Amino acid sequence: MFTPFVTDEHPVALYEGAPPQYTNEGMAIDCALVLHVLQGTARIVCNFEVIEERTGSVVLFNPGDAIKVEERSADYEVEILAVSSFIQLAALNQLEGVNVSALKKTFVLDAPEISSAASGMVGVLRPAIGVCSSRELYHVSVMQLRAFYTLYQVVLRKNGIETATFKSRADELFFRFRQLLSQHYRTSRNVNFYADKLSITPRYLTNIVQSHYGKSPKEAIDIYTIMQIRLDLLQSDITLTDLAYKYNFSSPSFFSDYFKRNAGISPQEYRIANSNI
Repeated sequence: MFTPFVTDEHPVALYEGAPPQYTNEGMAIDCALVLHVLQGTARIVCNFEVIEERTGSVVLFNPGDAIKVEERSADYEVEILAVSSFIQLAALNQLEGVNVSALKKTFVLDAPEISSAASGMVGVLRPAIGVCSSRELYHVSVMQLRAFYTLYQVVLRKNGIETATFKSRADELFFRFRQLLSQHYRTSRNVNFYADKLSITPRYLTNIVQSHYGKSPKEAIDIYTIMQIRLDLLQSDITLTDLAYKYNFSSPSFFSDYFKRNAGISPQEYRIANSNI
């Protein structure tokens, strides 16, 4: 059965081993993760960005990120702090002199200081989860996350990452395309829409996405949207009719056809199959 990283009742959670939520087909997440690789390697695609994880790596994932596992070693083992989007937002809002956009742009960092900090944060929160009230755990989690983000930013700055510019205009446009998609995937799956937003031609957008991701913009849009829909199908009891309108389809039948065409299974079949595992 699908298990969310966090729930309303348990907005802070710790995982060790290999995260069961990682899937080869890909799915979006609705919480923030601080993932520390204890051993092994993995190749993850997050929002069309390839992430090479290895021992000591610390990876930040944000609510809405679409994650797909391409490969991982047999000895792959991680420790993960998962917090609700509300707790992450509270920590970010309390940061001073920190470039929040840089925290959301950078996915992985290999630095011993950050590796130690991630383990330390997990070490503090593990006993806190068992003894603190919900209110106390909220404050402890926000304080720990705020301190971790601050140090993360310091290390980014130390390594010259915060001020790094895009290598090319194409890199910048691909990054902006991904940003736009995360904002508008529910309302538009039209390539022309995104090209217009970027003030470029659909042909140029196709060249950019093809060179960076190996797929067309339409394929990228559909892949990202399907991973978001998968989360909705398993994370909530929303009806297919309401889900169709949430994603701006003209009817439930069009929504079902779209999902089956891209996922190879109907929404209802997908929901049933995964709820019975």
